[in-house]
Amino acid sequence: MDATLWPYLLRLIIDIFTQHDTDRAAAWPVLKGLLMWGVSLWVVVEAGFRSRDFLQARALPKLEADIRMAMFDHIQYHSPKYFNEHFAGSLSNKIADMTNQVKLLLQNMTIFIPALATCVVSIGFFYNISPLFAMILGGWLFIHLAICFAFTKKCATYSDIHGEARSSLVGKIVDSLTNNFTVNLLYRFRFEKSLIASYQKEEQDKNTLAQRYVALMFLWMSVVFLVGIITLNGFMILRWMQGSITTGEIIQIFNTTFNVMMLSWFAAQAIPQFFQSIGIASQALSVMNDSQDVLDSPQAAPLAVTKGEIVFENVSFHYGEKKLFHNKAVHIKAGEKVGLVGYSGAGKSTFVNLILRFYPVEKGRILIDGQNIADVTLESLRTQVALVPQDPVLFHRSLEDNIRYGRTDASQCEVKDIAKLAHCDEFIIKCPNGYASLVGERGTKLSGGERQRIAIARAMLNKTPILILDEATSALDSVTENYIQESLEKLMQNRTTLVIAHRLSTLAKMDRILVFDQGKIVEQGSHTELLSKEGHYARMWQMQAGGFLPLKP
Repeated sequence: MDATLWPYLLRLIIDIFTQHDTDRAAAWPVLKGLLMWGVSLWVVVEAGFRSRDFLQARALPKLEADIRMAMFDHIQYHSPKYFNEHFAGSLSNKIADMTNQVKLLLQNMTIFIPALATCVVSIGFFYNISPLFAMILGGWLFIHLAICFAFTKKCATYSDIHGEARSSLVGKIVDSLTNNFTVNLLYRFRFEKSLIASYQKEEQDKNTLAQRYVALMFLWMSVVFLVGIITLNGFMILRWMQGSITTGEIIQIFNTTFNVMMLSWFAAQAIPQFFQSIGIASQALSVMNDSQDVLDSPQAAPLAVTKGEIVFENVSFHYGEKKLFHNKAVHIKAGEKVGLVGYSGAGKSTFVNLILRFYPVEKGRILIDGQNIADVTLESLRTQVALVPQDPVLFHRSLEDNIRYGRTDASQCEVKDIAKLAHCDEFIIKCPNGYASLVGERGTKLSGGERQRIAIARAMLNKTPILILDEATSALDSVTENYIQESLEKLMQNRTTLVIAHRLSTLAKMDRILVFDQGKIVEQGSHTELLSKEGHYARMWQMQAGGFLPLKP
């Protein structure tokens, strides 16, 4: 608004100077009031700007934080399947994009709204001077806006395409950096550079296309700008020479015209950024439209585990076109220790993943103590089932924090006691900062065996009634494994336990062994019983080389 009020004030001052050119002392009483009005206008305008600044300083950080946390909270509840299909770096980039672009959108709004208000007020001022000037300014603004909006749709489209290419590029870069050890190991630096360069070329091409279209829009705007200035100023000089307008009105029209056109130009410059932000934000917001495939039902109740009995009732499940389980029926008694064996791809890991409800079953039910796990809350299910994975991934946090993740309210003494039981303490105390030592991204500062011991300690700390061990000792040396086996035996006491192992000797003490083959349980019984049958399990036992089961028969 000050872009129109200041020229109006200047017009009044100039006209007073002109009217009192012969008696300048008489001009002061009138000028005094205008100057006071000008000072008041300055104070009001500055107060408005500073109030806006403080309001933004308070509101924008909170808005960014709320958006970031809302997106993170939505994404983190997706199942493992979702994260297997999406780059973590790309998802992180979309969260960052959304927060940044919303901020830019709001900042651009602070340009558009004042510019629009200034244009409306300027047309009103010009109409009071001469309807012709109002018509010329209004016509120029109409053409200016028409050009902007004519380019808007394609600007938004190209920006959306560029945003998707940018997220894909960031995801590829993060993936390459995450796997830097493999790159170093095989010395594939040039290969990685060429691979990333191909995605960079695609992003660059799409960015160039978007920027070129913006440049074309500004070219047309420049032409219209020049025509508008010449037309308006030409008529202004002509009317002044005819004596139809005063010198003060000349000053007002000239300054107002320049201010309006500059504001319109700056607003037009912000329009591509505005729609680019909309495109990037829309592309980033797409992750919020990805429905979560494993959710609690509205009537979900907490799981109450008193015994730990697990029952599969006619369960069917498939990966893609591969049917893995069909009407599978299994009964695992409370407190029973059950081994799961079979060649790679036989369905062992899927079996335990379904118990944890990482994937929904297509048919049938899985019951824990008579309760359908599809009807209980995920939180209550997963806080009562502990899993030690074959390849545990740790947070880039301290060793103590990684162990305590099993039970976040555990005391430091409890963490250290469990660490000693899991034989972690012996390598932790050798670290530079002891339990406060950081483990590196995904735990890369530790060996595979050390990571497994941390995962075992985490499971020990999380005293759940159901325990699942998925090749939990595969990365341990023989001496450490013997120590850990003693700890695991204590861990398995009074707990329903499922153990997946390729080293069949580790299953010798299981109450029962389930032998999987292409999704079916072809045999079951104790280690001795299965050997005496001389069937599938006995053949696997005989095929072992160095105590491990081969991947294929």
